[in-house]
Amino acid sequence: MLTHKNPGSGALRPLLQLILLLSICLPLLPLHAASDDQATEMVGNWLTETGHGIIAISIAPDGSYQGRIAGGNDPQRLDTHNPDESRRSQTLLGQVIMQGLKYDGNGKWSGGTIYDPDSGRHYKCHLELLDKDRLQVRGFIGFSLLGRSQVWTRFLGSSLTLPPASR
Repeated sequence: MLTHKNPGSGALRPLLQLILLLSICLPLLPLHAASDDQATEMVGNWLTETGHGIIAISIAPDGSYQGRIAGGNDPQRLDTHNPDESRRSQTLLGQVIMQGLKYDGNGKWSGGTIYDPDSGRHYKCHLELLDKDRLQVRGFIGFSLLGRSQVWTRFLGSSLTLPPASR
């Protein structure tokens, strides 16, 4: 009895095995990349260096990190310096001021922007987790040397309303 072999079927088998292996392994790659314990360590509430604001850092729907004004010493403060005149009558409380940050590994995030409500300007920014309770925030123009840094501390208070600033 003669059996007929399909020419090239031997070459197809390794290719099919590779495709099967990739279809199983590829979905696991993002999980492996995000396994760095520090990737979500900065999620939470942070007190700005000046002590006037509380920024809630969270993961945005697109997987990037963002920061929203969650509290401070002047909850009714308006966004008076916003370059968009139509937004100057809005309160700063609840506004997203940091966005687009991606985790680079080793407790560092980059690729995002930060809004300075005191000047109404947007800056590029990157963050570095100094330890579990201190976060260095650097805003800059162009490249990192042209900017300034602040160290924010983890906020563990129960009230998001801070005492008024002393003058």
